[in-house]
Amino acid sequence: MPEGDVHGPRAVGRVDPVPPLQPGEPGDGHGEDGHDADDVGYAPPLPPEDRLWRHPSEVASGRAVAAPARGEPSHRRRTASLVLASGLAGAALALGSVALLGGFDDRVVERQAAGFTADVAQDTAAGPAAIADRTAPSVAALRIDRGGERTDASAVAFRPDGHLLTDGPAVLGADGIEVALQGGWTGTARLVGIDDVTGLAVLHVDTDTEPAAFAAGDLATGAPTVAVGTSLEGGWGTTVSTGVVAGLDRRLEGRDGTTRHGMILVDRPFAPGSAGGALVDGDGDVVGIVSGGQATASGTSYGVATPIDLAHHVAEQLVEDGHARHVWLGLRGTDLDVDAAASLGVAGGALVEDALADGPAHRAGIVPGDVIVAVDDHPTPTMSVLIAALRRHEPGDVVALAIHREGEAHTVRVTLDAKR
Repeated sequence: MPEGDVHGPRAVGRVDPVPPLQPGEPGDGHGEDGHDADDVGYAPPLPPEDRLWRHPSEVASGRAVAAPARGEPSHRRRTASLVLASGLAGAALALGSVALLGGFDDRVVERQAAGFTADVAQDTAAGPAAIADRTAPSVAALRIDRGGERTDASAVAFRPDGHLLTDGPAVLGADGIEVALQGGWTGTARLVGIDDVTGLAVLHVDTDTEPAAFAAGDLATGAPTVAVGTSLEGGWGTTVSTGVVAGLDRRLEGRDGTTRHGMILVDRPFAPGSAGGALVDGDGDVVGIVSGGQATASGTSYGVATPIDLAHHVAEQLVEDGHARHVWLGLRGTDLDVDAAASLGVAGGALVEDALADGPAHRAGIVPGDVIVAVDDHPTPTMSVLIAALRRHEPGDVVALAIHREGEAHTVRVTLDAKR
């Protein structure tokens, strides 16, 4: 599947429908998957004044107070998978198929959550205001100048030396980026790099920054979240959007051909200016970086975020090398269908359609018809989950793939190449 350029912000408006892609279409030989028919459109959010509703959380919370002291610096708390025990009563989320309706700014997501709980604000451990106060010292306000037009976004500090993680499309093509931090510091940011594959960017400012606390668990569907962004209206302040996790490991498609894998889907859109901000769990730890658009399915809109472990992995590479190194498995495949999964006794898997002759998968003995069900003991029920898991590795890493072949289980060790 071709990787296109990530476009900058577009004018808010209606997303033109795109014909749904057919199940089983092959990927591009980089370990990419075929498309499923249950993707949904992803488009820039409408401003609150243009919506029929405005969530009470979509207001500035005023100036945040300093975060409570924490122990070990968060940039050393390496993340793995993400998360939070929900504690959310009655949040039954029924997942059903939906059609592909749009593009990115343009992203797309798989599946729709059919039912939600009404008020997650009371179910977080500390409440949205306290979580915003704790997170605010690590969230920067961005004012982006592009062709004489100004847009607002946010960024999250992930190192103490002035490096900020943000949404790539929000800063792509910027002529200048003004930054404001809690406490009154203002200045300009230097763009360190943008990763087109994940849609993430790193900025640098000439001042010390307080790294955010990153989560180190498994994010659960139905878990309460708080998106913390910034606002420069009337002075520096925070914006807060509450919601619950409606889906994990979702694939997002763009009309420009770009693809995002392993994304977090939240049941409500985020407040304006939240792009590049922090998606925070009920314990006050960052679990994702907010994407600057929203997913839409059957007339319902959702917020989207990149998991923090993947975001942090990419960000560190951008700092060290100016670009991210992505891996290549060298196969084409699609999602295992429900009946085949049931016959194998697995929840799902990635069905190999082709293993390229010069690729790592072929060298390791993987053949068409194999079903990959796990990477290093982490289940991969879809091709998107497989790709997202591999993107947390670097070229040269050796991974153990659990596969099913003709009814028998095998483990195959594969040395990953650099993406071509």
